[in-house]
Amino acid sequence: MTPEAGLLGRVVEELRWSFAPPRYWLEGVAFNVVLSLLYLLYEPLAHTHRRFGWVVLVGTYFATFILADITTTNVLGPDAVRVRGGLDAGIPMRTILLTKNLVLLIIVGLPTLMLTAILAHSMRLGPLVGTLCAVALPLLCWLGVGNIISVLLAVRPRSLVRRWRERRSRATALWIGHLALPYGVYVLVAPIDGTQHDPLLKLLPHIDRNLRFIWNAGLGVLLWALGTAIALYIYRRRGLRVY
Repeated sequence: MTPEAGLLGRVVEELRWSFAPPRYWLEGVAFNVVLSLLYLLYEPLAHTHRRFGWVVLVGTYFATFILADITTTNVLGPDAVRVRGGLDAGIPMRTILLTKNLVLLIIVGLPTLMLTAILAHSMRLGPLVGTLCAVALPLLCWLGVGNIISVLLAVRPRSLVRRWRERRSRATALWIGHLALPYGVYVLVAPIDGTQHDPLLKLLPHIDRNLRFIWNAGLGVLLWALGTAIALYIYRRRGLRVY
């Protein structure tokens, strides 16, 4: 990550890193896609007669499950050397987090939104804005949560052989914790019970459906900004500790 490049250049550079060996992010995303499909066999999504609600539920399910991948909530660990180099070169942490969030939106967010749009179009649900905004809410929320966890618990990759040799060390305990943490958060925030959650439905029961989902997207942006602000505050207080 070079300080001379603008935001677009940094995003392109980050995309190149993501698709170049050893592809830590892509491996994690692929693993969670398979895991999410296997979990559907164990716990199918709740049946609903409302096609709109079902499409939103499918998009929300994949958005949250795939973004629960540890490489999403550990955006600063897999390439800790590059991150350190960028910080030493004068790139602000907020720029690094923004760049990585945009790349994750491209790699995970766009395919999820495209899947949602295809389902909505095939079912002739009408305007896509409300559906896509409803799915954008968990995408943005998870990125905000991921930024906080990333600053708190940046864990660099190590071989399993080395992990086994260091199995009694604090580093191994932190590694196990950082693997389990995002899935624990997922259980709390995601529709793992197979029901659709609309956080504004009870607060705004009489508002137009599409407008309410647009407000949901706005809420997602707000929560992402809040999560990022908390992450930056933690970074200013304690710096970046890579485990």
